[in-house]
Amino acid sequence: MKIYYIVLLLLFSTSLYSQQIVYIDNEKIQEYKNTLGIWLPAASKQELTALSNKYSSDIDQIYKLNNIKNNQITRKYYFISYSDAYLEKLKSQDIKREINTCKDKEFIWPLLDPIKISSVLGFRNKKFHPGLDLPVPGGKPVLASMEGLIIYDGYAEGYGRMIVIKHKNNYITRYAHNSVNLVRKGDFVKKGQIIAFAGSTGNSTGNHLHFEIRCRDVPLDPLDFLPAKNDLHIIHTLKNWK
Repeated sequence: MKIYYIVLLLLFSTSLYSQQIVYIDNEKIQEYKNTLGIWLPAASKQELTALSNKYSSDIDQIYKLNNIKNNQITRKYYFISYSDAYLEKLKSQDIKREINTCKDKEFIWPLLDPIKISSVLGFRNKKFHPGLDLPVPGGKPVLASMEGLIIYDGYAEGYGRMIVIKHKNNYITRYAHNSVNLVRKGDFVKKGQIIAFAGSTGNSTGNHLHFEIRCRDVPLDPLDFLPAKNDLHIIHTLKNWK
């Protein structure tokens, strides 16, 4: 019996600290519904067909991936899948996604290369600020910090265009002020997958990503969950909520 409990303990501790390989989307190679390609604007069926020809894609697959029915082109951006030949072309040019190894329960930074934090969790101008503000040029990729289910994709007053992802153990993450939301409610996304483009919609004075981690709707300090980045410049460090 003692050996049995030791084995269980070892298995439990291994699962807690198991590692996972994470592919990080960039501006050249992105993933959607287990397919590699790129998000691009298109305003008509003709433009989609032209993009399909450019990347040697299957136009029927593009329609299926984007849930296009009755030739209704209603969104600004669509996911254009890459053919195997086009992926080989990118590989020959040494264009690829970054590969990270992290713990399977670990959140990652929602931007490719954050260099500055303009606001942290805490009171700001007598109002509680429930997350991090990360300045970033408009149009840059916003990444899923953890795999999960998209439970909100829309415009939310002060948050502007926002994505909300539901994760295990009652955690959710919020990504706000986006210029464009790419994924849709009901999609399942992987850690490191692009979900939006950064912007300045809603109550915002400049391009940045507002990022929150919540548990049972209680805002938590993302800096307690994200990997340490000692080169980050934090402008606003007031943290007097505890």
